[in-house]
Amino acid sequence: MPAITMEDDLGIVYLVDNAQQFWSELEDILVIPKEAIPTLEQLDLTLKRSLSLCAAYHEQYLQSPFQLEHACNMLLDTELFVFHSERMCDIVTSEAQSNTNPHFQFICFHVLLSFGRRRSDFFRSHKRWQPLLPVLMDHILVEIDSDVEDTYFGLSAGVGSGSGYGGANVPVPIEAKLRSLGVRLLYEMCRVQKLSIQDLRIFDDSFLDYLFDLVEQTRHMQDDTFNYSVIKLIVALNEQFMVASLGDEAGTNGNGANRHYQFSPENKNRVMRVLMRRLGSSQAFGENMIFMLNRAQRTPEDLCMQLLVLKLLYLIFTTKGTEEYFYTNDLCVLVDVFLRELADLDDDSDSLRHTYLRVLHPLLTKTQLRAIPYKRPQILYMLESLIRTSNVRDVNPITMRLVQRCLGGEWCVGLVRQKQVKAAKGVNEDDDRDSELSWNVADTT
Repeated sequence: MPAITMEDDLGIVYLVDNAQQFWSELEDILVIPKEAIPTLEQLDLTLKRSLSLCAAYHEQYLQSPFQLEHACNMLLDTELFVFHSERMCDIVTSEAQSNTNPHFQFICFHVLLSFGRRRSDFFRSHKRWQPLLPVLMDHILVEIDSDVEDTYFGLSAGVGSGSGYGGANVPVPIEAKLRSLGVRLLYEMCRVQKLSIQDLRIFDDSFLDYLFDLVEQTRHMQDDTFNYSVIKLIVALNEQFMVASLGDEAGTNGNGANRHYQFSPENKNRVMRVLMRRLGSSQAFGENMIFMLNRAQRTPEDLCMQLLVLKLLYLIFTTKGTEEYFYTNDLCVLVDVFLRELADLDDDSDSLRHTYLRVLHPLLTKTQLRAIPYKRPQILYMLESLIRTSNVRDVNPITMRLVQRCLGGEWCVGLVRQKQVKAAKGVNEDDDRDSELSWNVADTT
């Protein structure tokens, strides 16, 4: 490969022949002299030189997620971030906001994302991230050719099957990389911060409509990572609108007037309002939410995703007009997921268990499943098993209350009554379950 000469934003010209020379150059830049204590200006220059070098050559030598991660880790492991992390993060954030070079922005965003993985509180800084919101949104809103979209899907994160990058020989437009990275960063911020109604005004109907369209447009990608990342951003924004609406109601309507209007999802929650307008054109969104739950792993990131998805499902199942948004087949898959998760969750997963139970009740009583006896005996057995040992060991009182709510559903009361009648007649319950279990999911299509 011939040597590539590039001039960075600082006016420094680099002549790099190969990957080994690139990594050596980066390592040399990051070496802080020990002879004298460096000034802050010297540290700032070291940071900017390293960012500029990576920006100039990332398309040649930082093509894979592992190469990018290694370069970011080299930077974060230096004393620049070990002893001066606040100052360095401020500089990177400022550069990402003001520098118009998309390649430089790309590297800055990766450094911020890598640092956020190390410091869980980093994405909570409202002051730091608020100015970056318009920049991230602009990158997300860029239209990418559909033929190009199938070569790059951003960073793999939790649920997803691919590496997040196209083949090494496939040129990936910087716009596609920045869009994927923008979705990821915006999600990380939205899932940990608490935004006010005022903060959320930037996420208007047109932006949310675009996100829903993006899910549908990318549904057939070979790698579903980017599609799932957009869904995660939508459910995180839904959580933000839910929390902000509740806080707004408590602060402005203490006398309880117009309570229904205040809490009505279609009035306060912009995500639900947009979804209600496009129920017939957002099927991939619903289907892939279920796939994400079904594929979730026991990782902190997937735990967060499950909670966010379940909260949106609860709103969908309890809001008039959206209860039957899902196809019946998808609801049956959802029941299977609930049965598996509620049976497999350990004693330390009360928060997730309670959320599943809160959603299970409207799933069985508000949707098409209220009239379809899909796996009701198994559901009843699972619910009873959660509280069966209450005479031997303490059962979480919230678990007990939520299970009792599910057991009080009309479908369940009738099933228990049938069991009691059969028991009185001496009918073997296992032999008699075939009629309900023989119901075929395919019959609903």
